[in-house]
Amino acid sequence: MSTSRHVLAHQLRSRAAPLADLSSQADAMLERRSSNKEHPEGDTVSLTPRSALDHLPANASMYTHGLTGVDQEGDYLFVNVLIAFTFGVCAFSLGLRLFKLGNNHLRHLFATGSGRDRQTYWVYNQTTWWPWLKRYLAYAPIWSKRHNREIQLSSAVSFGTLPSRFQLILLTIYFISNIAYCGALHYDRGIEGVMAELRGRTGALATYNMIPTILFAMRNNPFIPLLKVSFDTFNLLHRWTARIVITESVAHFLAWAVLKVATEGWKSFNMSIQKSSFIGSGFIAFVVMFFMGIQGWAPVRHAFYETFLNVHRLAAVAAIAAVWVHVKEGHLPQVPWCKLMVAIWVLEFVVRMFRISYHNFSRQRGISEVTVEALPSDACRLTFHLSRHWHFKPGTHVHAYVPRFSWWGSHPFSIAWADDHAVGNFNEKLPSSTHDTDLDKANKVRTSISMITRARTGFTRQLYEAAEKCPNGVLTTKGAIEGPYGGHESLDSYGTVLLFAGGVGITHQLSYIRHLVAGCAEGTVAAKKIILVWTVPNTEALEWVRPWMDEILKMPGRRDVLRIMLFVTKPKSMQEVVMSGTGTVQMFPGRCNPQTILDKEFVERIGAMAVTVCGPGGLADSVRHAARRRTTLGSLDFIEEAFTY
Repeated sequence: MSTSRHVLAHQLRSRAAPLADLSSQADAMLERRSSNKEHPEGDTVSLTPRSALDHLPANASMYTHGLTGVDQEGDYLFVNVLIAFTFGVCAFSLGLRLFKLGNNHLRHLFATGSGRDRQTYWVYNQTTWWPWLKRYLAYAPIWSKRHNREIQLSSAVSFGTLPSRFQLILLTIYFISNIAYCGALHYDRGIEGVMAELRGRTGALATYNMIPTILFAMRNNPFIPLLKVSFDTFNLLHRWTARIVITESVAHFLAWAVLKVATEGWKSFNMSIQKSSFIGSGFIAFVVMFFMGIQGWAPVRHAFYETFLNVHRLAAVAAIAAVWVHVKEGHLPQVPWCKLMVAIWVLEFVVRMFRISYHNFSRQRGISEVTVEALPSDACRLTFHLSRHWHFKPGTHVHAYVPRFSWWGSHPFSIAWADDHAVGNFNEKLPSSTHDTDLDKANKVRTSISMITRARTGFTRQLYEAAEKCPNGVLTTKGAIEGPYGGHESLDSYGTVLLFAGGVGITHQLSYIRHLVAGCAEGTVAAKKIILVWTVPNTEALEWVRPWMDEILKMPGRRDVLRIMLFVTKPKSMQEVVMSGTGTVQMFPGRCNPQTILDKEFVERIGAMAVTVCGPGGLADSVRHAARRRTTLGSLDFIEEAFTY
């Protein structure tokens, strides 16, 4: 009897358990309904980090397609703000440049041909804001004195250089603006709406930023001659706008991918990439840009620059093509922007091909010849015998093509010397003068331009080794030059010109010296004092420019205006350094002290003073630091020539 009672009680308890579970589930449902009444759809309170994506509405998947949830008005607004900022900076830079050009032109008119006493007015600053702007903004590094000296972990690992203070301010404003615009979303639209709006915003900004990124990478960028800003500066801007594009592209992809996986799962995510040309092309653009970001990292870029450049160009073409397909297949409003990118690229390519063809190819005279001479201390002298006459301008550089050693690649070199020759005879050098009486001279002469390159790795090392193996160390081949580029700074209006050169940086300064010495004799420039300070590793390096320097030393009136100071840092023996404290050519052992030299010449200056430098980053930073300290004490301008890319 007791046994049957226990069995009956057990059965009743087992039947009551499911009823209790149903009761607890019903209570939970009532609590959820009550919670939904307090927080309507779209305002659901997230209790855990995953709950926002775990409780998406049924129609959330529609926010992963097309323009659903995208705030196009906001996208266009912020793009227009970036455009206005870019042109505002250009207008500001153009205003400063016009002010400087106008002042230099007036000084040139009044100071040229006048005596030393007539230039006293130009010794001093005529304003207070302009010297202050130069010292604390235009010429200033970020802090201390480091700007163009490379940040190196070792001789093989380089992180590149630092921007100037003004460049950092511009880049910071632009970078923060892009972050702020990406974050200016309607957060009351639910997580799916926010993700869709973020996708649209980052996609629109990334596509727009590709336009200045491409433009800044062009050698024939129209802003370079308009603003007279160096390609080196625009290349810095190119690298940083490219990083912004990559960052926004990653955010654009993730905004779509996270919502896609949360609403439809990984299988649908994979199928969209494989089957949809719209999604697939966007994914390809994302992968290529991410790859370019890794490939463009400074240590990789500097270690394998020639390989980086060729791969980078191919990747850029692939990225632009993928973005175009992506916006076209999606019927997005950014299609005209992609057309503009391609138009810029094609137009610049056509301009480059025309300039190369015009100077280097002629039906009567053939292709430009290149003479490569092996010089001491692992250097080469490259001389391009052009097919046509070329008007040379001091301070310019070219990109040299020598297909025998680098089929597609080109390398920048400052032009050290240029001579005109009779057509068909490069041994007959014609006299140069700023007053040519033969109006048809361009049809009767050809121009040869020369430059010096130091053998490092890759192209320059191949040049040197090939020339060294040839008889007499001279190699003749075919090649071409592209240019000229640069030469934006004229030194004609300065009474005192102080030129610093380090190593092969002498090539940039030689063209100015030749022009200024000739101008002094002809009365076309204001210069009364020209001082060259050249730092070389050993006396063998003097052979690099000996024929040109001999010609300069024989120029009329040279002794009255030109003084040369040579510093030999690593002489093989002290006997080869001829100590001299007098005369117009002096030689000293060790490194120069830019501050000491500049201060001495600054005190004894005639008229306005220009300080220029072309050489290693450490030397350039020291000269910059020395010049900055004196800009507020008198009329002094600092000019630097650098190839930091």
